[in-house]
Amino acid sequence: MDELKIIEIIKNILKYNNKNTIKGIGDDCAIINFNNKYLALTTDTICRKTHIPDILTPYQIGVRVLTANISDLVSCGAKPLYFLLSIVLSKYEANEDFIKELYKGLYEYSEIYKCPIIGGDTVKGYELVLSGFALGECIKPLYRCGNAKDKLVVTNNIGRVYCALYLYYRYKRGKISKNELEKYEEKYKEIFKKLRYPRAKIEFLKIVEFVRGACDISDGLAKELKYFKSFYIYSDKLYKLIPEDVLEFCEEFNLNPIKVALNSGEEFEILFTTNKLTTIKRKLKEMKFIEIGEIIENGQFIDGEHFNEEGYIYHW
Repeated sequence: MDELKIIEIIKNILKYNNKNTIKGIGDDCAIINFNNKYLALTTDTICRKTHIPDILTPYQIGVRVLTANISDLVSCGAKPLYFLLSIVLSKYEANEDFIKELYKGLYEYSEIYKCPIIGGDTVKGYELVLSGFALGECIKPLYRCGNAKDKLVVTNNIGRVYCALYLYYRYKRGKISKNELEKYEEKYKEIFKKLRYPRAKIEFLKIVEFVRGACDISDGLAKELKYFKSFYIYSDKLYKLIPEDVLEFCEEFNLNPIKVALNSGEEFEILFTTNKLTTIKRKLKEMKFIEIGEIIENGQFIDGEHFNEEGYIYHW
């Protein structure tokens, strides 16, 4: 069984009779109408064995769980308001140094996102688990949608997190030493920086009025694209999303850069649809926007071939 099947089972059981529920299961956030305002609610959980490379510091773990939740709000067009964190601590993390560093990362990035941390829960367990809940407010909620002929656009660049994790897992499998891993990190600083210090794209909120639909890239571009149902992608345009250091990395390790770009998770860039890309580029010059394709009437294609990349999907 995979996570998509599990979500489908849950959706078939849960029914929404509350007229104020505008959007429920099936998007980056739930959207409710509360006193004539749109509130966005999201939760994102990370676990030690599944999500947290052991080269990350407690500070960086705090940054990651907060960023993952804030990124969901942003992709729905919501301004972050408040954040809560429930944390399961094993005996290995239940010490003053770990907790201080974890919450320092959370606090400093909550200041960047202007989203105060106002509570949560603390539990004893056998593995580190952090489950965040974030609340935001929006004027125009964005969903995972687009109209035929809308442009498919991605912010900034993608691929670096895949490369960092590629080396990390080589290290974990004994293919390279800790010393070699550190040397690669020194060589590919920006690649490891995106793994260690991810950033939610708060600036995106400045142009939501010109956006049709959106989602954040947390499970790989290939998976996120499929939420938009029907699309045509051009590999030459996708290639423009890949930064020079990732191209250099792919050449060194004999990797296909297009596959790297499509399967790099936890990038926290935004994939969105629009018919006003020129306006967006003029309004928000500090962010890079790369058109990679368009929404079509039916089918999923890349360069005329059926699109069969999957991205990251949990399997049990």
